[in-house]
Amino acid sequence: MYKNTNNTGIIRPGTNANSNPGIWNFILGISTLILFFTSSASAQQAALHEDLSLKYLVQLPVQRSAHPPVIILLHGYGSDEKDLFELRNFFPKNYIIISARAPYTLPHGGYQWYTMTQVGGIHDGNTAQLAGSRKLIEKFITEATAKYQANSKEVYLMGFSQGAIMSYQVGLTAPAMLRGIGVLSGTIYPSLKPLIKKSDALKQLKIFVSHGNVDQVIPYDEGKAAAGYLTKLGLSPDFHRYPGMGHSISKDVLFDLVAWLKK
Repeated sequence: MYKNTNNTGIIRPGTNANSNPGIWNFILGISTLILFFTSSASAQQAALHEDLSLKYLVQLPVQRSAHPPVIILLHGYGSDEKDLFELRNFFPKNYIIISARAPYTLPHGGYQWYTMTQVGGIHDGNTAQLAGSRKLIEKFITEATAKYQANSKEVYLMGFSQGAIMSYQVGLTAPAMLRGIGVLSGTIYPSLKPLIKKSDALKQLKIFVSHGNVDQVIPYDEGKAAAGYLTKLGLSPDFHRYPGMGHSISKDVLFDLVAWLKK
């Protein structure tokens, strides 16, 4: 099981990145993931690219085609582009895999897509930073698709925790840019809902949602409520509940995600 509790967009009241007892368990999670997924070839360190709007790592498809599909990965709070990039060998070999770095640095190390806030006692994100990151990701999608000659009709945006929240942010406001979004342990912030406009592109957006029922960072009920909200919009999210899983990405999540991708 991949368990990176540092990758979260929600720090509960009375805690911070240094006081959260699980915050540094991500080192063990990443080490376990590397041992499970990497081979001698894939273990080679990828070069950091800085030529687009966001810094990123990329793996080109093993099975080449003229215009391959692409998966863009968004990490969580306090992490970086190397984190979810370790999942690359799990995805089908005909995809371009790109892992992007969030734009905002943290004093204790790592990066974030936005700063956490509360509005009326309800968790949300700094709206200016959410909007800024949303626009950066949209620009990055356009740039990366053009540079790597990817199929613009087969772009998937996937993220964990804060990255999952940003996948909602982009996918639900600019659905025409994407074929689908993979939301791993995320939620829909109240500030996003007024920005969502019904459209044919939104109806056609594929949505995968995973959430552990014992998640103590972004509670399961928030993930379930987000999926319920999508259903009320007339969408059909593929929602998966994982008994006994916390704020994590398990092997079962990855198996289900890849199966959804192939549908």
